[in-house]
Amino acid sequence: PRRILSLCTSAGEALAAMGQAHRVAAIDEYGRVVRGVEHAVVIGKGSLVSREQVLALGIDLAFVWWYQDDAAAMLEGLSVPVVRIRSARAAELPAMIRLVGLCVGSSEAADEVARHVEGYLRQPVAAGDPPCRPRVYLELYGAFKTVGRDTYLNDLLELAGAVNVARDASGSVLLSAERLMEADPDVILFVEGFATPEAIAARPGLSEQKAVRSARVHPIDRRWLVAGPNLPRAVEKLREAIGTSGTPQGS
Repeated sequence: PRRILSLCTSAGEALAAMGQAHRVAAIDEYGRVVRGVEHAVVIGKGSLVSREQVLALGIDLAFVWWYQDDAAAMLEGLSVPVVRIRSARAAELPAMIRLVGLCVGSSEAADEVARHVEGYLRQPVAAGDPPCRPRVYLELYGAFKTVGRDTYLNDLLELAGAVNVARDASGSVLLSAERLMEADPDVILFVEGFATPEAIAARPGLSEQKAVRSARVHPIDRRWLVAGPNLPRAVEKLREAIGTSGTPQGS
């Protein structure tokens, strides 16, 4: 394939890491966050993709998220080969990277990237009882939107030596203000551009939160939340924001 459409950031980041970003001809709006594919044409947002641009660009392979049934059906109707990508947990990344590499004929480069991630994941996770680790609330793309256990972002927080305050739930979570106040996290992280420390502090009841009072409300660049080969660097960035950067993984 020479004209790839990537509707998932994981595939885009994997292609960039293995030196194949130049083959990405089109992305969706969310793909802008991936470094290396800035040259690609944005042809939609999520599953809403322009059929006309797919044809005009001569797309000959598409990577889509495992749940994008509508986009997959539309592309297959245009005779575009579709590969569904799943990267819902950190442990799934090496296999995902190898699959992307196989599809573009770059298995050797993909294996090198995958082995780097595997080596990082084999290191012991930050030890210690959860009460000894900072408790973190990670807000995503709207007020009180976060994730629970069994998610890549929960894995990311744990690798960074933190405890996710929403870990009792599973998957995507919409916390109530009361639940967040009860959790009283040590640190609040939010996606850069979707909130500010001042806006979070101004929400009813949050001004007295431990994280707000200690000025530990910090933005995170969206690129560090992509489930891809940059996992080690993403963990480092989260550690810096959380304040666990002085604690090596496994200590």
